[in-house]
Amino acid sequence: MSQQSSVAGHSNEAIGYSTILTVVATIAATTGLVLLSQNDDSAVVPYVALLSLGSLAVFIGIWRSMALTAKMVFGVALILHIVAIFGFAAFEDDYFRFVWDGWRLIISGSPYGVAPAEFFGKSLPDNGLALTLDGINNPHLPTIYGPTLQFIFSLAYIFAGTDPLGLRIFFAAINLILVALLLRWTSPEKAALYAWCPLVLAETIIHIHPDGVMAMLLLAGILLAKRHPLFAGLFFGLAAGAKIVALALWPLLLRMGWRALISAIGTLAFIYGIFLIQGQGAGFDSTGIFAADWYYNPMGFALLNVLLPSSIARLSAALIGIVIILVLHARTRSLEVAPIAMIFGTILLFAPAVNAWYLLWILPFATKSRMVWPFAAAVALPLSYLTGLNLENPALRDFEVHWMAWLAQIIILLTAIFWDCWRFQREKKVGNPAEISRTPIKQPQITVIIPALNEENSIGEVVRDIGSQNWSNPPRIIVADNGSADGTVEHALAAGAIIIREPKRGYGAACLAGIAAAPPDTNIFLFMDGDGADVPEEGPALVEPLTDGSADLVIGSRALGQKQTGAMTFPQQFGNWLATKLVWLIWGKKMTDLGPFRAIRADALDRLNMADLDFGWTIEMQVKAVQQNMRIAERPADYRRRIGTSKISGTVRGVLLAGNKILYVIGREAFFR
Repeated sequence: MSQQSSVAGHSNEAIGYSTILTVVATIAATTGLVLLSQNDDSAVVPYVALLSLGSLAVFIGIWRSMALTAKMVFGVALILHIVAIFGFAAFEDDYFRFVWDGWRLIISGSPYGVAPAEFFGKSLPDNGLALTLDGINNPHLPTIYGPTLQFIFSLAYIFAGTDPLGLRIFFAAINLILVALLLRWTSPEKAALYAWCPLVLAETIIHIHPDGVMAMLLLAGILLAKRHPLFAGLFFGLAAGAKIVALALWPLLLRMGWRALISAIGTLAFIYGIFLIQGQGAGFDSTGIFAADWYYNPMGFALLNVLLPSSIARLSAALIGIVIILVLHARTRSLEVAPIAMIFGTILLFAPAVNAWYLLWILPFATKSRMVWPFAAAVALPLSYLTGLNLENPALRDFEVHWMAWLAQIIILLTAIFWDCWRFQREKKVGNPAEISRTPIKQPQITVIIPALNEENSIGEVVRDIGSQNWSNPPRIIVADNGSADGTVEHALAAGAIIIREPKRGYGAACLAGIAAAPPDTNIFLFMDGDGADVPEEGPALVEPLTDGSADLVIGSRALGQKQTGAMTFPQQFGNWLATKLVWLIWGKKMTDLGPFRAIRADALDRLNMADLDFGWTIEMQVKAVQQNMRIAERPADYRRRIGTSKISGTVRGVLLAGNKILYVIGREAFFR
C-alpha cells in the first residue's frame, strides 16, 4: 500500500469514528433527557447540564465536516424523535394550553375570547380536561396562539384527547418534515446540526413547543419560491398564522413576486378571518398584554430597560429591531442567501422575553451558514431554565433566572459573536472576490451626453467649453433634447453638438437616447448637465481614472468640491446626503454625492442595463455599479449656480418627485431584486 493510500485510509477511518461518536453522543443525550424528565424527583440542574453539554458535543462533532449522507441524517433523526416521544415536560407547562385550545376549537368553533379561568368551578366532560385546566399558566388570559397552531392543536386532541402524546407525535412529524426539507436545502452535514441537536429534540418533543411549525412552513415556502410562488405565499401566510414573528421574513415575498405576496396576505387574512367573524377576536388582546408586560431572560433589551423607562425601552427596542431587520433584508443579494438566522436573532436580541425554544426559529436557517453563535445559543439558552421556580429557590421570583445563569448565557453568546466577527473579517480579507480589474484605455473615444430641456441661455457655452478642453482625442458631444420649446437645439448645433431628440420627458430617457445614438467605437461616456452648473474644465480629470484602468465609474462629487453660494438648495444637499448614507448602510459603499457630472466605461455601462427614465437615473447607476462590484471613484467637482430655473430643485413638485423617485429606486434595488 502506498503512503498516499494509507493516509486516505486513516482519514476515512477517523471520519467514521467521529460520526459514530457523534451519533452515540446525541442518542445518549436524548435518552438521558427522556429518563431525567420521567423522574418525579428530577432536578433541573443535571437536566440543564445534559441539555447544554449534549448540544455542545453534537455541534463540535458535526462541525468537523463529517462525511454524512442524507439517508443517515434522516435515519438517525427518526430514531431520536421516537426516543424523545417518551419524554415528559418536567419543567414546562405550555402544553396544557395547547390541549385546552384544541378542545375549545372543537366544541365551540373558536379558542379565542374566553379565558380558561371562566371555567373554574364548572363541570367539564372528563377528569382529563379538569387536570388540563388546573395546569394552564396565565389562565385569566385568553389564548394568544395563532390559527395555524390551533388547527394542529385540534387535530392532536381528536387523535389523543388530553394526552400530550398526541401533540408530541404531531410536532415530531412536523419536525421530521423540516429535517427532510433541510436535506433538500443544504448539505447533510449542515442539516444534521439541526436534526441531531438535543435542544431541538427537547424543545420540540419533550417540552412540546410548536415553534418549529413556523420554521417548517417558512422553509417550505422558500423552496417553492422559484417555481410555485403562489404556494410559497401560502406557506408564508400559514407561518405568520403560526407565529406572528414570521412577518419579519415577509419582505422576502417581494423578491418572489407579487403573486407570492398576494397569496400570503390572502392566506393570513383567510385563516384569521375564520375566527374574527365569530366576534371573539383572534388573540390580539392577550398578545398585546404579553408584549407590554412580559419580561423574562432578556439579552440586549436588559440594557435598554436599565437606561430607559420600561414603555420607552420596549418601543425603542422594537424600532431598533425593525431598522436592523430592514437593513438585513436590503443587504440580501438573493433569496438563497437571505440572512434569516440574523433576522430572527435580531428579534431575540431586542425581545423583552427570550426562551430557549425560540431557537427553533433560528437553528434551521443557521445551518446554511458557518456562523457559530446560533449553535452557541443552543448551549447557552438552556440555562434560562434555572429559575426560582425550577430551582425551588425562595430568594428568586418564580420566573427570575439566576443571575449566574443569565451572565453565563451572555458570556457564551458574546464569545461566539466575537469569534464569528473575527472569522468573517479574516475571510473577507483573504477570500473576498476582488473587484473587476480593467486594462487601461490607450485610445479613449469619449462621447459626452448632455440631456437638455429649455437650456438656450447656457447650452452653447457648455458645448464649446467641454469640447475645448485638453483631450487626447476630441470628444463627440451629443445633446439629447428632451422636448425644448426654446432655442436649445439651434444653440447646441451652432456650438458643434450632435442633436438627438427624445420627446419622452425624463432625465433618464434623454440619457438613454444619447447612449443609443453614440458612435459604436465609444469606450467612455461622460455625462453632464447643460445648465452651466458643472465645470467643463474638470472633464479630463473625471475621465482619467477610466483611461488608466483604476476605475469603472467616476462621480464628480459636489460634496468634495467647492459650491457657489446658492448653487445647491438645502433639499438637494439633504437628499444627496440621505441617499448616499442609505447606499452605505445597505450595500456598504461610501459615496458622497449623486452628481450628474460623471464618467463611465462603455463596457461597464452595458453591464448595468440602465432603465430608469427620469430622476432615478443617477442613483440607479451608482447602486447597480455597487451591486456588480465595480470600482467606483469620486473626484471633487466644483458646482456653480445654474443658468435659468431648475426643473427639480426650482419647484416644490420637482423636489418631491425627485426625492420620492430616488428613495423608490433604492428600495426597489434593495428589496425587489
